[in-house]
Amino acid sequence: MSSIFALRVAALFCAFAFAAIPSAAPADGGLVLGGVEIADAGTYAAAKKEGKLLLYSTFSTNEMQPIAAKFQSETGIPVELIRLPTAQMFDRATSEFAAHRLPADYVDTTDITLTQQLADRGILTGYKVPDFNRLDPVLHDGNGRWYGLLRTVIAIGINTGVVKPADLPAKWTDLLDPRWKGKLGVASIDAGGTSFAFWFFMRQRYGIDAWRKLAAQNPRIGYSVQPVMTDLARGETAIVAATIDSLIGAVATGSPVKIILPPAGPAFGLYGGIASTAPHPHAAAVWMNWITSEHVAPFLSSLGLYSIRRDAPVPQVAGVKMPGQSEVYNIRASDYLRAYAPQIKEWHTIFGAH
Repeated sequence: MSSIFALRVAALFCAFAFAAIPSAAPADGGLVLGGVEIADAGTYAAAKKEGKLLLYSTFSTNEMQPIAAKFQSETGIPVELIRLPTAQMFDRATSEFAAHRLPADYVDTTDITLTQQLADRGILTGYKVPDFNRLDPVLHDGNGRWYGLLRTVIAIGINTGVVKPADLPAKWTDLLDPRWKGKLGVASIDAGGTSFAFWFFMRQRYGIDAWRKLAAQNPRIGYSVQPVMTDLARGETAIVAATIDSLIGAVATGSPVKIILPPAGPAFGLYGGIASTAPHPHAAAVWMNWITSEHVAPFLSSLGLYSIRRDAPVPQVAGVKMPGQSEVYNIRASDYLRAYAPQIKEWHTIFGAH
């Protein structure tokens, strides 16, 4: 599945309609996969009768498409996937909801502050999946209005044509080493939830002094991860902090990039839930049950993604083994919401306008 790690594209809209594929159901009419009950007979029958699931998702299509396709193949419920970047998705969902014409069954963003707003405005409704009490409470709303369904990590990437083996970083504070002055690449804190997760992590784990030392490095700051990765591949920077999928994508395209995963690095997630106006609510329930289930966790891990489940296997893909579930730094939603606005302001004070 290495194609899922292609660099994220700036597509504003993309829709996929998958042809329905029948799936075998047990005699009682419920849906059981790998010995795990995904839906009882009543829910599954109603979902099949609804005949469709419409996902509004902000994950790149290369990442979400195989997940949606597997769901369809295992449940027989046709899936339509509409993808937009987080800011555009939030605007679309809120405007359609206000106009009483939101057609989505499920909506997500990669920014928990925006997903929380969707919940607070009544756009997302409370739904507790069967394993709700077994999921990490840091990764869901207490009422089941949103879940951190998928996560991946931020890593350090270096250009092997520029960095000597003896100089390879091993820990996050190595980014502060003066040897990288003028050679460090990072995305702006305004680039989205992913970049905020990195800056929040450095601020929370190592203090405000870490930000000041990073600013003293005179880093090249990109408006998104894409220019950061372009600079690294060209050797215009020697070292970057970037998403693991972007780094794996760079390696896959032949760029001279080495991936380093220091211990206890930051994770960032996809936060979504069922729309309160869902035209296909039972199909949406089957989707939420399925993607949070023990059955699907190994599949997500094979894509290099962390499941919401504590008992999920460690992701490993393209020869890269990720940190264990207990070794990644997950930002609590309450901390994120409290810190978001003041830390963005503080970041701009330290790093200037970018």
